[in-house]
Amino acid sequence: MATTFTRVSDSGSTAGAATEITLNELGFFSLSAVRTAAKNLKLIGWSTGGNTVSRLADSGNQAGEVSEISMTRNLNRTVTAVRTASNTLKLISWNDNAELNNITRLKDSGNQAGEADLIAIQPVVSGSDADLVTACRTGAGILRLISWNLQSGDGALTRLGDSGNLAGEVGLIALTANRNICITAVRTGAGTLKLINWSISPDGAIITRLGDSEAGQATNIAISRFSPSRYVTAVRTGSGSLLLIAYDVSPSGAVTRTGDSGNQAGAVSEVALITPSNNKLVTAVRDGAGNLKIITWNMQN
Repeated sequence: MATTFTRVSDSGSTAGAATEITLNELGFFSLSAVRTAAKNLKLIGWSTGGNTVSRLADSGNQAGEVSEISMTRNLNRTVTAVRTASNTLKLISWNDNAELNNITRLKDSGNQAGEADLIAIQPVVSGSDADLVTACRTGAGILRLISWNLQSGDGALTRLGDSGNLAGEVGLIALTANRNICITAVRTGAGTLKLINWSISPDGAIITRLGDSEAGQATNIAISRFSPSRYVTAVRTGSGSLLLIAYDVSPSGAVTRTGDSGNQAGAVSEVALITPSNNKLVTAVRDGAGNLKIITWNMQN
């Protein structure tokens, strides 16, 4: 049976202009991190668990200028990974509560990472030394994964290890993780989509490449794990439209496409995706008018 998607609700005009967008979930709530019209990082809380989307609190002016944003959550802390005004990778930890009515900056990674772009971040095994992993394109143009320790108390961040030169040239990067296994979805130097499997040692010192699978053309790639065997990508197609695609991943590593969202969404130029615990999908996009739009989806087999 084909996988189908049903659009439920969106945020309308409750958010302003945004040029970089990412999204995280907290049960029936969602947290977006955007680059504002003033080029600064801002976190915005949303209620997305029901049949309507409502804006809650935001982080105000606690963060400075950025040109890229990725975000995740582990050990009850939100962490943003950004490309700073000096073009380096920086992680920032945040304190927020379950209702997202207060968002406060804690610590950052300082100068522990060098020049980078195409930044993505995900949590790994809680309780081990490695709590987070980032994927980025280095100054030399290649894909690199870096593991990090996050202190749950004060939010301090420490670099542990990286993947070295185990991957080649990339043009886009998306990242998801299942415990200490990570999957990067990248646009290669040839313009094709490639999924690469990685494992991270418990101490975070060793990152190993396991295998890969290549697919066709796509731009603005996002990926999220819906279940242990189901993954969903959200992409900007060659025609400029948003498309959600469902994949099943077998224990042997085989990847099978099971369905997509068709023509239910229009033109976009930025794409972010999460799979909340209520089994809805949530996309955050920059729509054809240049504004942030939150779209919720149902997915059925």
